[in-house]
Amino acid sequence: MPRKIPSIEQGIAEAFKVLKDIGIEEAIKKNTGKNKSASFYRSCSNPDEVNNIDHIDAVAIDYECLEVDGSTPMLSAHEALITKHLEKINQSKSSSINTLMNDLGRIIGDFQSTIHGAQAQDSPGGQNFTAAEKIQVNKAIRKLETILLHLKIAVGDH
Repeated sequence: MPRKIPSIEQGIAEAFKVLKDIGIEEAIKKNTGKNKSASFYRSCSNPDEVNNIDHIDAVAIDYECLEVDGSTPMLSAHEALITKHLEKINQSKSSSINTLMNDLGRIIGDFQSTIHGAQAQDSPGGQNFTAAEKIQVNKAIRKLETILLHLKIAVGDH
């Protein structure tokens, strides 16, 4: 499992370890068409500098890191920041693993019902999802992802 990186700046620093200057520049150019120098991104890794990395650049860097060594330092940084925030807002809503498992079972059941209902022959789109059904399915997926994240936090994975 990838190491959790607690800040965007550290995510960028980790990416430099993987890609080096030339790899950062090539990743950005290949995936965004931009011609920014590695020194700009190095300044983004310094919390005392005013430069910030664009989201599309962070994604481009992760694409390249994935190809080089299978890592995603920018995604790991974002995930760590989101998890930290989630822990902060959920301190008062601390759930036991048993409660989370019960919720997971219910949400999986709801998810399956949503999928089966959307793919039923007598549904509006038949076997194919309509736009409204896609929205329902994506909403069910988000609920599933949220409960899984809460479960990972409760188990201590984050």
